Amino acid sequence: MEELLIMASSYGFPMVMAIYLLVRIEPIIRSLKKSVDSLSLIVAVQNDFKNRDYEKIKVLLEDD
Repeated sequence: MEELLIMASSYGFPMVMAIYLLVRIEPIIRSLKKSVDSLSLIVAVQNDFKNRDYEKIKVLLEDD
């Protein structure tokens, strides 16, 4: 906690809060990205994409 106060006095409160929030929210953003990718794949399958299209989408999702 003292480190945050020292950083706030050195760099300014808005900068410290932005860094803190980015670090805290990053795992949530990654989780949301994975969910959106999965839903995109489900929609593609429901719309009767061809098998080769499905494989291309699957490969794209696995790269992350």
